[in-house]
Parts: sequence; structure tokens; C-alpha cells
Amino acid sequence: MVFIKVNKPQWVTSHDVVEKFKRLFSDQKVWHSGTLDPMATWLLIIAIWRESTKHLWKFLGSDKEYETIINFSIFSDTWDLDYFDKFEKYEILEKNGIKWIQINWNFIKAPSLKEIENKLKELIPEKELPLTMFSAKKVNWKKLYELAREWIDLKLKQNMKINSFDIINYNFPELQVKLNVWSWTYIRSIWYWLWKEFWLPWTLTMLKRTKIGKISL
Repeated sequence: MVFIKVNKPQWVTSHDVVEKFKRLFSDQKVWHSGTLDPMATWLLIIAIWRESTKHLWKFLGSDKEYETIINFSIFSDTWDLDYFDKFEKYEILEKNGIKWIQINWNFIKAPSLKEIENKLKELIPEKELPLTMFSAKKVNWKKLYELAREWIDLKLKQNMKINSFDIINYNFPELQVKLNVWSWTYIRSIWYWLWKEFWLPWTLTMLKRTKIGKISL
């Protein structure tokens, strides 16, 4: 069996990576270990040869580890920088050492590190979270992002499992976190839920998949 660890660059799709390997191994079956968003980087496992692809389920079902940065002063309709129709940036104000964000005529106080930690703890070990319509998940054989581009919003939810989190850095409006999650957990769904808790705008600005099961780059 042959598996190749790929450091996927930003703005390259998982499908693009597979196609490159198909050109190198034109007579073999090639597939990957689970789609990464075009904006996301790092670990993608490529299986070469039919016997190898039969074992991809072992990686697909494994827990994943990500490093992620969100920005509380930006909003996009896709929940990341690869926006479709809407992208807005809001002003950050600071008074007496306290940061605020101005949204139209409203002023929202930046949450403390402790408040964010307490909210994230509510997600462990499992919580029903909304699915972003801008994802590769298929419903009736059609990818959600294809439906989203037709202005269709199915308002789907599913249970997602978060094993652990580690806040690496917090300097409002940016929050950097390492997350260890169940395979079918969507990182953007976690931040969407956090936005609903604080009513702050937010956008995912960095996402790196650092580990699949025990395998890392």
C-alpha cells in the first residue's frame, strides 16, 4: 500500500491535488483522506493504488487536529476569507484599556479570555452545531456550496465532537486556537456557534490541519 503525506498549499483544492497525482500515476486509482477547504493548508493524505484507497476509511474516521485563527472584526457569508457575495470589516475601538467593536450604531465589548474559554468548554464532549452551506458535504448527491450559490439555505445541523482545545493566543479581534476534534466536526461551525453566543462578527482567517489520527507532517 502507498500513502503520501501532502502539505496542501492555500487556495489549492483537495481535488486539484488528487488530479496532479493522477497525472503522475495515470494507470492507478488515486484519492485523498478527506477534503480540506481551499483556504485550509497542511496535512492531506493521498492514497495510490486501489488496495491503498480501500484503507482510506481508517484516516477518514480518525480524529483530526487543527490550528485556527478567527477575526472578530470581519464577517463573510462563507465564514472564511473565500467569500461569495458578502465581506464586511468593522472598526475596533479602545477606551481605558477595554476594546470594543462598532457595528452600525451598536458597540459590543470584546469578550475576555475567560469568557471564551468557558464557552468553548460547553462544546466538550459533543454538541449539535449548524453546518455551513459553503462546504463540500453532499445532500442528495449535490454539494452544499453548489446549493449556497443558488441562494438555497437548508439550515442543517449535526452533532459534532470536540475532544480538546488550547487557546494559543488571544489579542482581540484575533483568536488563535488548537482543536482536537472528531472526524465529522466542522471548524467553521464551532466559530459560528461562538459568534451566536457573543453576537460578534467573525471570519476564519487561518486553518491548518496538523494531524490525522497519529499522523502529522
